Amino acid sequence: MKTQLATVASVLALLIAAPAAANVMIGTGAGTIQPDENLLFTNNPANGTTINGVTNQTGTLVSIAGGEVLAGNGGQARLEAADGLLNTAFTYNGLAGQTLGFDLADPALAFTQAEFRLFVGGGTATQATLTFLDTAGQQFQNTFAIPSNGFFNAQALDGQQINSFSIAANGSFEDVRQVRIGGVATIPVGVVPEPAGWALMILGFGGVGGLMRRQRRLAFA
Repeated sequence: MKTQLATVASVLALLIAAPAAANVMIGTGAGTIQPDENLLFTNNPANGTTINGVTNQTGTLVSIAGGEVLAGNGGQARLEAADGLLNTAFTYNGLAGQTLGFDLADPALAFTQAEFRLFVGGGTATQATLTFLDTAGQQFQNTFAIPSNGFFNAQALDGQQINSFSIAANGSFEDVRQVRIGGVATIPVGVVPEPAGWALMILGFGGVGGLMRRQRRLAFA
């Protein structure tokens, strides 16, 4: 009986501690989400394989990494390769074959929305794979034909947050521009279980109650 109670208690503890799974929707098109901040390079970052831009409202530093030397071109955040075309793959957050990776420089922060334009120009890319990671490390990935306007977007639903995202293309492209980030906020220390988690916990509590009632009946038998 003690073993059964301990097992149920252990399951409940795991359910309570487990973070809710995020739902990150990734799509194409401009203006469908409209994140509230522009990413700018008005901080004049030095060229490098990792450079920092800054958002125009909260002054949040955004770290961008690549497999080659990157250059940030002021104004509306035109991110390009120092040699003219972005075409060098690297490993970002353990994921091979990426061209660019975006993250907030402060690890205590996350965001809920992103939008950007991938400009192929004189490059050869026709497809792009976007990978988003939530704050629990869950991966969300979609591959798209690059639309004529080049715009992609993503949004975290159900009160969840995005930790980082990366872009992989099947060829070269000139730059990523008009980058917007929305919903920048501190990552909560605790998270609330999703409805499915609550349902499992309720079942677990019912199981504990049933075991306790059975134990009392046996004690008085």
